[in-house]
Amino acid sequence: MFFLFYHVCVEIAIKNAIIAKKLHVVCDIIRIGERRLVVILKLSVENKSGEVAAEFCGNVIDTVLKHSYQEGDKLILNIGNEGFAEVQFDETLAKSVVYLANGSFEFRIPSESETCYHPKAFRGPEHKIFARALDDEESFAYRNIALNACDRPENARVFPHAEANFVTRGDSCFYARNAIDGVCENTSHGAYPYHSWAGGAREDLEFTIWFGAEAEVDKLVFFLRADFPHDTYWKSADITFSDGSVVKAEFCKTAEGQTVTFDKKKTTFVRFKNFKQISEPLSWAALTQVAVYGKYIKKELDTLEIRNASNSKDVKFYTTDRLREEFLITNLFTKDNIRMVYSHIDRIITAGLMPVFQELKLEAGKELAADFFLQRREMGCINIGGKGIITVDGTEYVMEPRDGIYIGMGNKEVTFKSVNPDEPAKFYMSSCPAHKSYPIVKIDISKAKKVPCGSVEDCNKRVINQYIHPEVMQSCQLSMGLTQLEPGSNWNTMPSHTHDRRMEVYLYLDMDEDNVVFHMMGEPSETRHIVIHNEEAVISPSWSIHSGVGTKAYSFIWAMCGENQEFDDMDHIQTKDLR
Repeated sequence: MFFLFYHVCVEIAIKNAIIAKKLHVVCDIIRIGERRLVVILKLSVENKSGEVAAEFCGNVIDTVLKHSYQEGDKLILNIGNEGFAEVQFDETLAKSVVYLANGSFEFRIPSESETCYHPKAFRGPEHKIFARALDDEESFAYRNIALNACDRPENARVFPHAEANFVTRGDSCFYARNAIDGVCENTSHGAYPYHSWAGGAREDLEFTIWFGAEAEVDKLVFFLRADFPHDTYWKSADITFSDGSVVKAEFCKTAEGQTVTFDKKKTTFVRFKNFKQISEPLSWAALTQVAVYGKYIKKELDTLEIRNASNSKDVKFYTTDRLREEFLITNLFTKDNIRMVYSHIDRIITAGLMPVFQELKLEAGKELAADFFLQRREMGCINIGGKGIITVDGTEYVMEPRDGIYIGMGNKEVTFKSVNPDEPAKFYMSSCPAHKSYPIVKIDISKAKKVPCGSVEDCNKRVINQYIHPEVMQSCQLSMGLTQLEPGSNWNTMPSHTHDRRMEVYLYLDMDEDNVVFHMMGEPSETRHIVIHNEEAVISPSWSIHSGVGTKAYSFIWAMCGENQEFDDMDHIQTKDLR
């Protein structure tokens, strides 16, 4: 049964293979238009001091490395950008298609004590190494997308990647990666080739296969460890997906593969939990191999949407659909993507960035005609998701939930990542033109200036947290903050107002799916409303009133830019005068 899984996987045809050469070129992608034609990948061998022992470049690397590995050595594969490659880092490992979320793969050479590898793996003075870039047809083909013989416990950003909440004695022969490496000898237990994932006699076991991006799957095949009578077996387990759905898997006592099929599901992981053993008391049970059949979903390129300014006289005649088309911003937070809207109203840019497995980089794009995003701009950002990290020109800023940051003009490289993909960060960004560079300021929510407003009687009791504000810090024209309504309050900014010198964008949040906000806009004599759901934003022109009422208490982030930063020059509208 050696390499059984590898041989039952859908084979990927090698098209137009190029014999590897030791080319001293920079790793790059050759493009014609938007079509990726050739990926020049680079594979290097480094010791623990960072010294390069060998280096190979090409579209295909198929070579013999003449080098005796030492403790701390690692192989580093770079494909220039996120994408897929077929790799085999030792002749004893199965060839595997891996997804490099950040375009690189650091593979630490296993030690002799890691008994989940062939005894000759990575030993001796010569090693067969293979790496090949894949085109889109191969990358997004239907196959076993769980196979990764090169998975390592520390490689959390190269996929597929297996994790478990418990490993028996922490022993390598029971690592989670063992269940996706393609080796399926399941009639015994222990060192290679009988390695498996084992978590001991526990009721709370969880085993997860991460894909690093969204995939569409419809079939799973399991090989239980069948070292009977040493082993017992699970009679069932719950298979969960990132959309929250669950499929029940039923097992039987056999060394053969067991298949579970289901309707196609889009997911970023497959997780096994609620394992139920056939025996009482609990005894030893384990997984030797798991295959997940499906395909990766090709992600659309990040785009910057352009919104033109609208005349107040024209807006009077807009239908509901047209009103939403012009002013509402939806789908701000999608996994590993940047959603960006450029409004010609004061040239504000509103963006949602949700890194899960990938690190997202802020790019200027042709629309800005700039060398980098902040060449002529400033920006503010508030994290409304899990813990994340923003890196500005090499300096990291840890962003806890509800933390904010101001980044001034002139900073060149800004990247965003999440600490835990199970609880990804959600960075909400506002940016506007700038004329002067001001220092970067991180503003924890505890450091934001808090301004209590409203009353219970008026159903608008709330706290305004001022982040980017003249009384907190300096900026050119951007102002930004978070307003939180107290339970039982529904209205914000009532009586309503206009401020003809500044426009405003609202992001509404902290709402469940059964509640909405009615955002009020339009001229005071021609009011309109837009129904807004959780984590949707609305562009509010300077001539429009700014107000809203929810079916339940909520929060919102406000961002303003325009002629000035004065907050006492609002033109208040008496409620009795609204039409």
